[in-house]
Amino acid sequence: MDSDDMQKRPPSVLSGIGWSRSAGAVLLVSMFAYLCLPGSKEPPETTPFSKSKLADLPQFGGQHAEDLLWSTFRPGQYFGMRMRTPKSLLAGLMWFDPHRPNALSNIRHNAQERDGLKKYGWEAHDGKSYGRQELYDEHFHLTTSWVKRQCNACGNGGDWALKLDAQQSSDAQSPVEEDVQAVDEPQPKSSRISVMFYVADEREQELLLDSDSWQERAKSRLFSSGQHPIAGDWQLHVTSTSDLKKMRHLAIQTPHMHNLTDYVRQSLVLKRSKGQSRGGVAYQLPNTAAAKSNVAIFQLTATLPFRMEVVFLGGQSDVQKTIRGPVNMCAGCTPPEQSPKPETQPERLAALSGQLLQQLLQERETAFDKRFADTFGQLSSQDTPAGIQPVAKAALSNMLGGIGYFYGSSLISLPDRTVPNFEAALFTAVPSRSFFPRGFLWDEGFHQLLISKWDPAMSRDMLAHWLDLMNKQGWIAREQILGAEARSRVPAEYVTQQPTSANPPTLFLVLAQMANEIATASADDAALGRMYDQQLFLKAAFPRLAAWFTWFNTTQAGPVPGSYRWRGRDPNSLTELNPKTLTSGLDDFPRASHPSDDERHLDLRCWMALASRALATIGKHLNLPRQEVLPFEQTALLLEDIHSLKRLHYSDTTGQFLDYGNHTEAMQLQHVIHRTPQGNFRGPLQRHLVDPSQPPKLQLVPHFGYVSLFPLLMGLLDPSSPELGQQLKLLKQPDLLWTQFGLRSLNLSSSIHGVYNTEHDAPYWRGPIWFNINFLALRALHNYSHTGGPHAAEAMLLYSELRTNLLSNLVRVYDESGYLWENYEEVDGHGKGSHPFSGWTALLVLVAGQTY
Repeated sequence: MDSDDMQKRPPSVLSGIGWSRSAGAVLLVSMFAYLCLPGSKEPPETTPFSKSKLADLPQFGGQHAEDLLWSTFRPGQYFGMRMRTPKSLLAGLMWFDPHRPNALSNIRHNAQERDGLKKYGWEAHDGKSYGRQELYDEHFHLTTSWVKRQCNACGNGGDWALKLDAQQSSDAQSPVEEDVQAVDEPQPKSSRISVMFYVADEREQELLLDSDSWQERAKSRLFSSGQHPIAGDWQLHVTSTSDLKKMRHLAIQTPHMHNLTDYVRQSLVLKRSKGQSRGGVAYQLPNTAAAKSNVAIFQLTATLPFRMEVVFLGGQSDVQKTIRGPVNMCAGCTPPEQSPKPETQPERLAALSGQLLQQLLQERETAFDKRFADTFGQLSSQDTPAGIQPVAKAALSNMLGGIGYFYGSSLISLPDRTVPNFEAALFTAVPSRSFFPRGFLWDEGFHQLLISKWDPAMSRDMLAHWLDLMNKQGWIAREQILGAEARSRVPAEYVTQQPTSANPPTLFLVLAQMANEIATASADDAALGRMYDQQLFLKAAFPRLAAWFTWFNTTQAGPVPGSYRWRGRDPNSLTELNPKTLTSGLDDFPRASHPSDDERHLDLRCWMALASRALATIGKHLNLPRQEVLPFEQTALLLEDIHSLKRLHYSDTTGQFLDYGNHTEAMQLQHVIHRTPQGNFRGPLQRHLVDPSQPPKLQLVPHFGYVSLFPLLMGLLDPSSPELGQQLKLLKQPDLLWTQFGLRSLNLSSSIHGVYNTEHDAPYWRGPIWFNINFLALRALHNYSHTGGPHAAEAMLLYSELRTNLLSNLVRVYDESGYLWENYEEVDGHGKGSHPFSGWTALLVLVAGQTY
């Protein structure tokens, strides 16, 4: 209904629209029992939810914990290993080009866009025990292959190995003398590489360097060893095609693991080679070891091609049984009755070295390929673009290879001060290793749609960690910056989190799927058996989910029953054309021009409809008490009601669903002119009302875009309704959102389409094509095409064309650039934003396999 009609209704009518006040009251009272808020001296914003941690559920112990103890859980590095425990051992790789005049400024360690790698990313990764990554630096092609092996004598999490292969660019010049850089003749192409590998103990416990035997073994040697409560008595061995007698080393004592690149850069010394008429130099580690060193680094500078193997052997520890549980045999391991004698340490080392290592890597690659085909299909049908298979494998692998483990506390802004939040662990995927190597709530629900298909148990574990971040009020911070390593990658002004700020509860996307799977399996005892752990998880999670919903329903409620409003917009902003709504995840998507308490945000209402329906389904099929489930069922019915939705958000004139608020189209950014006796000076851009005859007024906000699609995206439109037919008609119009590369974020006729929001903020959600919203559109169209009704055929046509457009463009851009991107240009389909973007763009795997 148009806004003028809405405003003419008397208050008595408004109170009966959509959300019932009595139903809301019932919901709040019934949910209060779940909060279990004990007295505490800590502010509620920084007090954890009182229920037992979900990550401590038995299903996440035993062999599950064993399999996930070690992996590439440091996604912010080009290659970084850690254990899934606080105060872990860390391991990582660095390299640089010794021929570059500015070699020290180009040490590769942290994955960063500014390094300018032509391409890098995981080509295969199973999330637990194997990965192969290809990196194309300016003059090098590096391959990092790692594998983990469990055996009856291995330590916690098993033994693991890294194989590094480095090759010279095809047009590189001839090699210069070993260990020498000719400073007066810079080499445009490098034939040598300097590689460093390190191991560190976050507990600041001393590591040992086995330097006594270094001169005796030129090709293989023990580099470092130590003791850790989880890893036990461990050893790190090195094998290389280079002469290990020339290995350099550095051992330091520091708690600051996020500054290791700087420590290395400051420690590399300039060595002048003897007998060089031109004064050749090389940067080398100084072969020094500080007292009680907890970081050990070795360096090899070698002629290409170069190969190096690093083998980590864990030991037995006091917590072995706690980590492992009663079972300790991995798939493919020899049964205990056939192998009564534990492997010796030399046998374990040999199993991860040389030909045996290469054989194991190939076996794991083959197993990955088979599992991928079994999970998502061959992806070679006629309606799938050519070349999709390697892109889809890389997309999945980068999602899994981008999983990280973080521990620490966020910084929380209270009215009178900034305080640290409670310490917590987070096991999560990240959107981008180079630009966003940390957890984002808005992104994670999309991540789990893919991960849950690949490994349901691992996905539940990650959901558990996210829900364990909840405070006693039911709030989860939208950005998780836990630990110094994560915080070092975030500008200071973005570190602090606001406990009044929400973020789309996208976890309900996968939670709703889990609930529907249980509902479908309820009549099949065998299927229900397979859902046992899923049922236990959802039952344990229900109090937290209910509290989360209640927090949204109380803190983000709108002024009219059934309406919701994202908090956090700045009504006093002078520099923004349309003040951002960062909490919505859609950042600069245009909302009402003048933020106010009267706003009604369509997308948030639809998220709440999804959440309430998911909770109702979970409660029903887990046989929870009726009085606990009924409020969610009632809420879902109210928010799904098309009449309520149309009254609050629908334009009869355009047939579009829209936001509502205090809005005018007469706002522009203009330079402030400062007039002084010395002359006029142009100041910064500020927003101005350029037509006083069009002051802001309460109305529907006429910006058709992604927000307008949410009733369709969340499946809130009846398959036989005229509203569905109208939205399908709007979807296909090229002057609105349809392009040959996917759905653009804002329609072409919008006054803010493609417009900068400030003097320097380029349009973000004002035209570019985003894969997460396109995925939701494809999923909705696919569902509507299979539910029958008068619009099923049109939904299928739109689905098929949109799917082809999206996948064809992603394959083309990936082949051209080597990356998946944060978003894509609406004009030519080229990638934009951060890259590689291993987050929701990886949902192309589900689209290619038509697994929704």
